[in-house]
Amino acid sequence: MSRTRIVRRCSRPNFKAFGYTLLASLAFAGSSALAASECSRTIPVHGKCEIALDALHPTQSAIGAMQVEERVARMTPGIDGAEYTSKWAVPVVQAPDGKFYLTDGHHLASVLTRVGATKITAEVIHRFDNPATFWNEMQVRHWVYLFDSHGKPITPEALPAHIRDMGDDAYRSLAGYAENAGFFKKTDAYFMEFVWARYFGSRMGWQPIDRLNLLSALQTAEKLACQPEARDLPGYAGPCSTGK
Repeated sequence: MSRTRIVRRCSRPNFKAFGYTLLASLAFAGSSALAASECSRTIPVHGKCEIALDALHPTQSAIGAMQVEERVARMTPGIDGAEYTSKWAVPVVQAPDGKFYLTDGHHLASVLTRVGATKITAEVIHRFDNPATFWNEMQVRHWVYLFDSHGKPITPEALPAHIRDMGDDAYRSLAGYAENAGFFKKTDAYFMEFVWARYFGSRMGWQPIDRLNLLSALQTAEKLACQPEARDLPGYAGPCSTGK
């Protein structure tokens, strides 16, 4: 008896189509992973999230407007602030009332605000629960600078409500330019530029500083930065050389 050989035809898998589908799925998953969630109480500590610049609350009263304006001139108008800061998120804390406070990066936030950005990527570094101890804990952790542009103490209620409301501290700009010029060294000391700003201002009689007299002010700052009375300031670069 003859045997009939039965051959079953199996359809070959379409690896090409499968590859396209897999790539599309991975691309979608990647884009979803890159898109940070909105900042809220559901974001874990040290988690990243996106927050409207207008919803950020400053922890210092002023910025150096001259330095901010200089950076604004180099930025692209309408930049995506969240994407720009996605790799180096700005640190924020959440207060007991749910508000988010910026603990560093005020100059960057001011720059982004001025070029029309609406959001920024933040990292929630701490979350507070007790309203009665909130500001005291903020001071202990050096996350708030409660002084005005002349170094006089202020209350938390005197802090600006929004980034756009921050005042100008010309001596903070002077200190920033002095640091860039190497008159003192960058350290990890808290608020070191403000410390130098107060030092320069008190010895220069708080004379007004703008771009017209900035060079002259910097020359004075160079001489002040190496004086013996500055040796205890953070980043002191050493005594003056002959002739200063």
